[in-house]
Amino acid sequence: MKNGSVLIAKDRLKSLLVSDRVNCTPDTFEKIHSELFQAISKYIEIIPEEFDVKITNSYIHITLMGEDS
Repeated sequence: MKNGSVLIAKDRLKSLLVSDRVNCTPDTFEKIHSELFQAISKYIEIIPEEFDVKITNSYIHITLMGEDS
């Protein structure tokens, strides 16, 4: 169970850092993440744990698990 708590805390911190970087609220970032996941999952079979979104002021980078960064 402890690993689950660590992952949740890590995800929350990541959301806060990203939202601060692009000047949006954590809720807005989560909404963007969710909508991108839903749109891509219509065409590619993925699960949430394999999907990562990084946003900066200049780009949006989407990584699927197993893809080289």
